[in-house]
Amino acid sequence: MMIGLSNAMVTEPGAWTQTDHSTDAMNLIELQDWTTETSNDLDDSIPWSALIVVVFVAPIIALIGMVGNGIVLWFLGFRIKRNKFTVYILNLAIADILFLLSHMVALSFSILSILGYFHFNIETVISIIIFLYLFGYNTSQYFLTAISAERCLSILYPIWYHCQRPKHLSSILCAVLWALASLVAGIDYFICLDDMYFSENSENQLRSCRAVSFFIFLLTFLVFTPIMITSSLIILIKVWRSSLRRHPPKLYIIIVITVALFLASSIPFRVFLFICNYNQKFPSIIFFTCCILLSTINSCLNPLVYFCLGSRKRRRAKRSITEVLQGVFKDETES
Repeated sequence: MMIGLSNAMVTEPGAWTQTDHSTDAMNLIELQDWTTETSNDLDDSIPWSALIVVVFVAPIIALIGMVGNGIVLWFLGFRIKRNKFTVYILNLAIADILFLLSHMVALSFSILSILGYFHFNIETVISIIIFLYLFGYNTSQYFLTAISAERCLSILYPIWYHCQRPKHLSSILCAVLWALASLVAGIDYFICLDDMYFSENSENQLRSCRAVSFFIFLLTFLVFTPIMITSSLIILIKVWRSSLRRHPPKLYIIIVITVALFLASSIPFRVFLFICNYNQKFPSIIFFTCCILLSTINSCLNPLVYFCLGSRKRRRAKRSITEVLQGVFKDETES
């Protein structure tokens, strides 16, 4: 939105005589009025139900998710011998913890602002949350894609996979995916989101934003998402065939469930945000609230999936967390 002449300035001749002497002052006044109006409209458009969900419900869910992912991080990192697949799970847990922790910090500023203890602009809070959402989305998608693709290769080409796979491939690939997720989220935020919703944009900025959005759209939906879905479908077929003869490996089920949960909770908002980058309008606050809640829940569900599947046993003997996680991830090392 570019600041221009008002209707009164266009239609009234007197306005033209003042333009040569007070154009800068008029533009400054219009900019201040537009900023105030935008901020007030945004504050007025936030219903109390959405505010309660974002400020109070989401932090509680995030705290539970941090505890669950922290337990997974502790046992996979220090108590259980790591293998090529638990390296990905470990990094996925770290990504979820960082996302949930940053999410809680951003929402803490919102709570302090609402209570009047800290004057923090709501637009800044929303922009920070969007950046954290993008970073969390990228890391989760990239790690899940790596897990499902590598497991799919081990199913389709078992001999080649076990003989030709580099020993430290998981660690190297995780480092590359961390860097890629940070780069993509940073470019998306600083070129599009930081200047799109709450400030003016020149035509060059808009073209740059659309180019970046189109590139990220192709990277997301023509590279990572098809690999993730195709690999998961192959694993799902393997699970179905294995279930006809015996119990399928739990790792197969975990991959399929986590990928399905991720796609259900994250894909809609990524598409919606891509459309908004072209329309140059902030998304609906209700839809934005639902996406925050879904992304928070999704980051909390992975440990629950691990514990539930690992605890399933024909005999009902109590098992420790170490035994549960070992039972979840041991099949793939023996296959």
